Amino acid sequence: MWKYRCKTQLITLALAFVCGALMVGIVLYADPTYATLEFLPPEVAAYAQGNKIAMCASGGLVVAGIANIILIGQLLMTQFQISPLFIYLFLFLMPSYLVLIGSALVIPMAVLSIVGIVQLKTGRDAAFRKARITGDAELVRIYELHHKLDPQYRPMAEECRHNASRAAWIYALGIVAVMCVLFFVNNILLMMLAIMAYMLIFNYIARYRASCMIPITKLLYEQCDPEACISAIVYYSTRNGKIRLTNQALMAQCLIYLNDPQLAQDVLITYPRKDAASVLTYWFLMSYVYYLLKDESGLERSYEEAQKVRLNFGHTGVMIRSEELNSIKNRLDLMNGDFSECKRYFLQSLKTAVFPFQKADADYYIGLISFVQQDYSLAAMYFNQVVQTGGKLYFVQNARDYLEKIEQLNVVQEQEELQASLPCPADDNAQVQ
Repeated sequence: MWKYRCKTQLITLALAFVCGALMVGIVLYADPTYATLEFLPPEVAAYAQGNKIAMCASGGLVVAGIANIILIGQLLMTQFQISPLFIYLFLFLMPSYLVLIGSALVIPMAVLSIVGIVQLKTGRDAAFRKARITGDAELVRIYELHHKLDPQYRPMAEECRHNASRAAWIYALGIVAVMCVLFFVNNILLMMLAIMAYMLIFNYIARYRASCMIPITKLLYEQCDPEACISAIVYYSTRNGKIRLTNQALMAQCLIYLNDPQLAQDVLITYPRKDAASVLTYWFLMSYVYYLLKDESGLERSYEEAQKVRLNFGHTGVMIRSEELNSIKNRLDLMNGDFSECKRYFLQSLKTAVFPFQKADADYYIGLISFVQQDYSLAAMYFNQVVQTGGKLYFVQNARDYLEKIEQLNVVQEQEELQASLPCPADDNAQVQ
């Protein structure tokens, strides 16, 4: 998971170093009287006056060290499921030691981030070569061989991207504000409170940025229109004529509901698995891909990898993980022909479904299992519900085909019953004699 954070970490450290160096430079070069250095010991103040460049570098290193401590704390929380309370406790108990440790680890962290970026890019390039594609633009080109992008969703996608960019700028300004507080405020308690407030605000901004995709997500979840959803995602991901796909999980889900599992698998090559939740989402989607590809070994591997994930969300995390594992296990049961257990699972899913696409999914598989069990009246009922609520999901056409088969079977059955009810010709001859 750490490799997917390397680029962000490297950019954060670089910006923090530049901000720290600029702030120290402003103090040293904009104040010819050096009045702002009176709080320093005379020896340190004299050294600062004669070695401005070194002091600017030192200031940048200190600010980068503070940012590095925050990054390390985030890595520990996601990698080892450590509670944020322990991070806050260490910040309050030993702030000066943590700043020294963070500053000492700036260069190792930067080197590690560069190594992670190179390894991630190498792995992605190898996966692209194996899939015989060159990148995101190639994925969109392949998609357009069978589907068309709908330009009516371009304005909505651009508005969503504008809101997400605004959230990113607010986040960047928040970093600058925290750096200013850290540099100009001498009270350690206020500094720690500023860092805590920033981390809380960061979570809020992250949720706001995620909510910017809700209008696009609704195209699949509520309107059951995966083609429209992919069109919006592609327009959202296009800037200056260049395509860099974002929200690969949603796009892969749309491709699954268009019955294109191979392309969905290719899209997930660039899906960033930054934390436990994203890793669980990845294996959940891959399990559906493997099911559609009839790859039982891949489906079993998805279940094994998903079992290793631990979500640090308390009771909610346990419930989410349990639901995802049950879903993957159900696909294994479905592939192995355990229809009774699968039917109970889908009936329960139908009761708890929130969005129309979830209901259509459950309706389809209940109808399919009922058809296999030769309960044609029940199968027809659920297939009709799929046709009514499924929108443009691929199994709507499958449901129509099954309804036609059921209708043909009913006609044949009626003919057989009619023939059985007619008197036998031999009996008629006997009655005449």
